[in-house]
Amino acid sequence: MLKAIGSKVDLNDKELTTYYHLVGDLLENELVLKMKEFKHHGETTCFQHCLNVSYYNYRICRFFSLNERAAARAGLLHDLFLYDWHTHKPAKGERLHGFTHAHTALMNVKENFYISDLESDIIEKHMFPLNITALPKYRETLVIVLVDKYCGLLETVIPRLKKVCVPFRRIGARLRKAPQE
Repeated sequence: MLKAIGSKVDLNDKELTTYYHLVGDLLENELVLKMKEFKHHGETTCFQHCLNVSYYNYRICRFFSLNERAAARAGLLHDLFLYDWHTHKPAKGERLHGFTHAHTALMNVKENFYISDLESDIIEKHMFPLNITALPKYRETLVIVLVDKYCGLLETVIPRLKKVCVPFRRIGARLRKAPQE
């Protein structure tokens, strides 16, 4: 089952989801699937992160009657940089991953897929405001800026909160099992 974080919808269900019809070719693409090899945020793979961003981009843009197709497709491709940024050593004079990966992803996408100007803008500028000179041109780009940060937060904070809460759950379970006086 293919799911976005926090969603119960099976995104692989070709009959139930409009989303799949917009991105199904990308979900089956060898290069896109290669993103499963790289950790991105915490234990979340780059592929899962892009799926999360893509799905919520799609939902929000659909709600606001924006270009849901471009939002879904660009969301799935926005981090197609294909290296482990945790261990990547920048070359001399090269900026850190956060400043460069959007451009790297855009170049990889343009080499392998046809994308519109809107999709290009979404991918290239998704790291605004970190990349302050890459001002979003479209409303769909502003959506990904927010959704990308939100998904990244969920992917890193939620698993850590679950680990912190384990001892408290155990204490609560013991208290519930204790005989009542």
